[in-house]
Amino acid sequence: MTAKDLILGIIAKIGVGGGTGHVIEYAGPAIRALSMEERMTVCNMSIEAGARAGMIAPDDTTFEYLAGRRHAPQGEVWEEAVASWRRLPTDDGAAHDRLVDIDASALEPMITYGTNPGMAVPVRGAVPPTGGQTSMERALDYMGLRPGQRLLGHPIDVVSSARAPTPASAICAWRRRS
Repeated sequence: MTAKDLILGIIAKIGVGGGTGHVIEYAGPAIRALSMEERMTVCNMSIEAGARAGMIAPDDTTFEYLAGRRHAPQGEVWEEAVASWRRLPTDDGAAHDRLVDIDASALEPMITYGTNPGMAVPVRGAVPPTGGQTSMERALDYMGLRPGQRLLGHPIDVVSSARAPTPASAICAWRRRS
């Protein structure tokens, strides 16, 4: 399971508008287990969920990543900064506008089938029914897919992939051949 699978699973659950008007704060053991680069991928992809930003409270992973970097504080100033940053996590019992609990251990590698990252299913899954949604019907028509169709083994026309944490780094798109 990669950070991209995790964030695609989240976006598939909340939708591409699920974060609209919010900043998403990620927490929990699955998030804490991520490297700094993986955390950047998750936070950056928050925009694909409609959020203004994504954030993860600083911890030892954060401090180890920053230590010794060119613009990071040094010496005594570094120790003061880390002490200050350790006080930044959200307070226990803090009120949130919305809480979404996802069992990351139940997530599988994800793949997108449509025209946005909210259209994602487990790689061994199938394209879900459209539910009469015209926008989804149009997306599937554009992609040359149909509800119930399995994606494994389907020819891929376009893959957008990057190692850098960018929104495009998690998108794998099927497109009808012209």
